[in-house]
Parts: sequence; C-alpha cells; structure tokens
Amino acid sequence: MEKLDFVLIANSYSQPFADKVSHYLKTHPEAIKFKQDIISDKLFPDGSRFTQLGTSVRGNKVFVIHNHNVGHPDQTNYDLLLITDALKRANDEGFMLCQTYLNSRGDKKDDGRVPIPSKMFADCLQAAGGHNFKRYITSHLHAEQITGFFDIPVDNLPSLPLFGWYIKRHLFKEFYQNNTHKENLAVLSPDAGSVLAAKEAANYLDLPLAKRQKTRGKFEETQGESQSESLQLSENIKDRHVLVFDDIMDTGGTLITASADLKEKYGAKSVYFLPTHLVASPKHDVSAEEKLQNAKSQPKIITTDTIQRSDDYIKENSSWLKCVMSMAPLVAESIYRQINAMSVSGMYKSPEIFEKILDHCFEGEGFTHYNRENK
Repeated sequence: MEKLDFVLIANSYSQPFADKVSHYLKTHPEAIKFKQDIISDKLFPDGSRFTQLGTSVRGNKVFVIHNHNVGHPDQTNYDLLLITDALKRANDEGFMLCQTYLNSRGDKKDDGRVPIPSKMFADCLQAAGGHNFKRYITSHLHAEQITGFFDIPVDNLPSLPLFGWYIKRHLFKEFYQNNTHKENLAVLSPDAGSVLAAKEAANYLDLPLAKRQKTRGKFEETQGESQSESLQLSENIKDRHVLVFDDIMDTGGTLITASADLKEKYGAKSVYFLPTHLVASPKHDVSAEEKLQNAKSQPKIITTDTIQRSDDYIKENSSWLKCVMSMAPLVAESIYRQINAMSVSGMYKSPEIFEKILDHCFEGEGFTHYNRENK
C-alpha cells in the first residue's frame, strides 16, 4: 500500500461526520497526504454484527472516526470494539480512535454493588486494540477523571471554544461589537457539579456567572428524576439572555424546569442550553422532542453533532433546536496536530488561535457546510 501520513476510516453511520473531517483536512493550508476509506458493516438477522476494513491499512497510521448511532448506545460501543480488534490484526503502525461521544456516565463507585462502566469500557478497548492502540480522542467527557482510566494518551476535546465562537461571532455578535455583552448576557451553572465548567465558560465569554443548585434522590426512590432547589444568583439575570452549558441533555426534564424558573421567577429574557451531546431520550412514553416543543418557557438548544442528527430532524424541531455546530473541525485539527507533533491542548486553550482557525473554516459558505442552523 502507498505510504501516507495516515488513513482515515469510518463505518456507515459515521460517514457524514468523517466526510466533514476529511473536507477540513483537504482544505488545510498545509498539505496532508491521507486517504479516506470506509468500514463495511452489516447486521445479521440474529442481531450479530459483521465488520471488515475496506482496504489494507498495513504500513500506515490509522485514525478511526466513530460517531454515535442514535438510539443504539450499546451497538455503538460494540461496533467500536469490533473495529478495534480488526485493526489490531490488520495494522502494524498504530491507530487512534476518535469516538465523538463516550456513552458512559458511570465514572465512580458511588453506591454498593455497582460497576464503573467508563473504566470497564476503557479496559475493553485497550484489550481489543492491544499495543497498536496508541491514542483515544473524544469530546466533553462526563468527568475529566475518565481520561485516567486509559493507559494511553487521551484527548478530551472541549466544545466551549466552538460554542464561544458561535455566541461571540454569530448569535450575539452585536452585543460583543457594542461591548454590551456583560449587561445583556449571563452564564448559569445548572448544578453544583457544573460550577467549574460554568465558571470557565463565563471567563471565556467575559460574562457574569449565576449558580443553580440541584439535588437527586436515590434512583430506587426517584427513578432518576431530578429535584431542583432555589437559584443562588451572583448576578441579577432579569432581562438577560441566559446561557447554560452542560455535557449532556438526556430527557430534557431538568432543562425545562430550569428554563421556567429562570423566565417566570427571575425574569430572564431567554434561555439557551448548550449541551455538547444531545441524547434526547424518551421518558414515560413521552419524547424529549415533544416536551421541548410544548414547553411554555420556549428554551432554545445549541448543540453539536457528536450525536448525528439528520437535516429533517433539525428542521422538524426548529421551535427549540437553534443550531447544531460541528465538532469535525476540532477533531480534524487535532488529527493534523497529532501527525505534525504539535500541541493539541494549545489549540483550544488559546482563544485567539482557535477563533482564527474557525474564522477561516467557517468563512463564506463554510459555516453552512459544517453546521445546521434554524433561523
């Protein structure tokens, strides 16, 4: 096989995201010699899976793009294990896994007789990949400690710089141009566990920070239902647009309750939720989409494509889904930096560097090529 900088591969449901990664790398100012290929996969009648790499990957580094398959979290993770095992047997130069969403919020043993799913999945991936599995790349893990469950380097790409670009350069561009953003916007921490992330977002966007407390009873008593307490505000949010950052939006219940509180009790002008991963699970036979559609507080969501949504889905949910920003430029730039032995963390720790990258990436029709926005 021809010697390349690397080979980029993805299975069937990961192709849309992989195509965006490929487009970014092909239009990069610095030329990169790579090939994009597909992984063949199919489902047998009995539910078992067939997986095969498209062509030989011998003698080349490999990057695997693996997007989340909506509604099938277990299959998503199992498919990645099969791909990893296939690469262990077919590749001798080493491979990197780029999984957009790690479906596992179990990062600690917080009760008796429970597993730690994040650790178990890390062990399974490393066992399947063997010594050829060199690096794991993902985005906005539920807990930073999950990076320590792997015995190889982990790049946990944040979505904040991407959201920050959209807020400052697009959604609330006028406020930032007029230097009135501090009077019109505020960042809210949805619960105690999100205070540090919210503080980082507030600092990044140069905005005031408010805090909200949330308690959760034992699962057997509440079946996962959240119980919200009062807001603790460090700033008055009356007549402000409130921004709430989080890693996951699951059923949407907490989001809707918080949105109603913010608008009805505290006078917020609007509420924008920015979860990196839009899971949108149904609960009690009611879909998250239906609940958001009917919410009187009219919350808006800005999310990413770590969990792939079709154009039809985005248009059908235009009443609450404002924009889906693509994480592909972040993943693609991290691949470029891996190949060229450059710092990955430096890419997003310096707002100037990252905003320059996105300005170039999203210029002209580039914004609509990568992202999907409802006007």
